[in-house]
Amino acid sequence: MGFHAVAGALEREPSRVEVVWLGEGVGGSRARQVLELARRLGVRYAVVPRRELDKIAEGAAHNGFAARLAPAPLADADDLLTTPAPNCLLGLDGVQDPHNLGAVIRVAAAFSLGGVVVAGPHPPPLGGAAAKVAAGTLPLVRVARVGSLGDFARHAREAGFAVLGADAQGEPVHRVDLPNRLLLCLGGEGGLRAKTLRFLDGVVAIPMARQVESLNLAVACGILAWEWRRRWNAA
Repeated sequence: MGFHAVAGALEREPSRVEVVWLGEGVGGSRARQVLELARRLGVRYAVVPRRELDKIAEGAAHNGFAARLAPAPLADADDLLTTPAPNCLLGLDGVQDPHNLGAVIRVAAAFSLGGVVVAGPHPPPLGGAAAKVAAGTLPLVRVARVGSLGDFARHAREAGFAVLGADAQGEPVHRVDLPNRLLLCLGGEGGLRAKTLRFLDGVVAIPMARQVESLNLAVACGILAWEWRRRWNAA
């Protein structure tokens, strides 16, 4: 939902776009851009009342733009481990908020990371809110799902990756060696699962003012990903 998500889908993966909707009264350069893309690519489109667009969006903010996409193909988790170094993967343990997932995907795209691995029994869907927050970057990032991040971390170590977790009690990240093959694990509200903790090579923290307890998941991902990319600048 939203202009950036719809335009990004049309530009990067038009074969998945089944229909584009614009709200009545939406105009300007953004509306012209979306309509021109849809016509050129042969994608079906329709102008619909705002109330209908609200129903289509199911509560997500849309700003007058929406699209229905075929399900996004998921990457094979093991394939993510075969990407040549430098390669940093983000592992999300028990994250269920689609807004957080979308923001993490945008971070992974911004720093050309190797992919995002979503673990847990109730992973958020890649469409809807996640796609909107990703703002058109979803096609740029390989996303895989696994049942257990701990099991994936074990496989990653066997494949030559270092596995680090993120926690406020860890070693300040600027003092830690961040290798060129890294699986960086972050937990949802409940933190990293016990099984995941067993396969960590270490824990890193983001130094903050004492009066601030924690950061939003995606913000923490962005800071840690930037620090890794700063050291391995081969984007």
